[in-house]
Amino acid sequence: MRYTFQDSNELSIQRDVIQDLQDFVDTSRKVLPIENASIENNADLISRRISLENGSEELEFINSKILDFIDSITGEVEEKDLLDYRNSILDACETSFNKSSGAMLSEIEIINKDIDGGLDDVEKQILSILNPFFEGGIYGITEKYFASMDRNVLRGKLTSTVVGMEYESELTFTDNTITIRGLYGTLFLPTWTRSGIIYKEDKVKLEDVSDLLLSSLDFDDHHISATFVNKKASKRLKVDMGEDALEIYYDGNEVTADPALMNSVKEEHVKSMLDALRNYIRSHVKKKTLVRLMLDGEDAIRNNQTFDCLKLIAEQFTEIINECIDRGYVDGEITIKIEQTDGTRTEKYVGKAELFDQLSEFGSEGLELASLLGVESS
Repeated sequence: MRYTFQDSNELSIQRDVIQDLQDFVDTSRKVLPIENASIENNADLISRRISLENGSEELEFINSKILDFIDSITGEVEEKDLLDYRNSILDACETSFNKSSGAMLSEIEIINKDIDGGLDDVEKQILSILNPFFEGGIYGITEKYFASMDRNVLRGKLTSTVVGMEYESELTFTDNTITIRGLYGTLFLPTWTRSGIIYKEDKVKLEDVSDLLLSSLDFDDHHISATFVNKKASKRLKVDMGEDALEIYYDGNEVTADPALMNSVKEEHVKSMLDALRNYIRSHVKKKTLVRLMLDGEDAIRNNQTFDCLKLIAEQFTEIINECIDRGYVDGEITIKIEQTDGTRTEKYVGKAELFDQLSEFGSEGLELASLLGVESS
């Protein structure tokens, strides 16, 4: 699939931008009412909690003042009847204070549980709605992949970041385990061995590491670190590769720091294997599930900041929308061409006015999104 502007130049983002825009509008239409309802529902609870917290503090202050007053006028009393009278008053104060304070704190705890329970439900709903769109409809992101074996099954995590927003997806893969052979082919690495009939001496030996299993992995566009082990975990291979450096550790040896071992390493094979590993992980994701949305390091959904995230996403569309319009032939129309693998070409478009009408249906928030997208009514 190939995506171009109307003038047949390739889109900088090889995506169906028109579909992504429509998905963004539909996602916003579904998410915003849920967040707004959550804010409204929690407003009364939060107001009641603040009132109780203030009341609890005031009760504690008054109780302290009363105890100080009683102590000031009875502190010198020594007669038993008066002491009994003093202590009965103190006991009554303590009982009354504990009862009232306990009731307030208990209600505060109930309110907190109600708020947390409501936010749990809201978070599940919003993450479920966002999940399909977040699988590819957000532009300008940087990604970092993680994977590790969990009870003999390879599981992963993908962290994506764009202008202060970070979201995390759990990954499951088409295969439960991955070997070097399965993702790349045959690979040999050197290790030291002692050999000789009469006199034992250390010699370099090449070993086939193709059947080692991937144990852990993390990578982004600039760095990759992968660890492989054999089934008995008696052999371990760790490879780190950055933009200018390659480090190999195998069978207890730091291979890249040992000239004798490194002479037997075909670096291009190791690098090709790591490239194949990157491609394998990206292309063999069976299921991607959005599990967290953060804004400036805080939970965006629980802090009612999903709309702020949608605004950041809208800003990522602005440049490509403007370019589509500038390279198009119809004023105010966002147009792209789609070329199928068999050579079939189709044209797809949406008008700025149409997008504006759709967004304006959900009030001031929709109008703000329209402005950020650059499709506001002129």
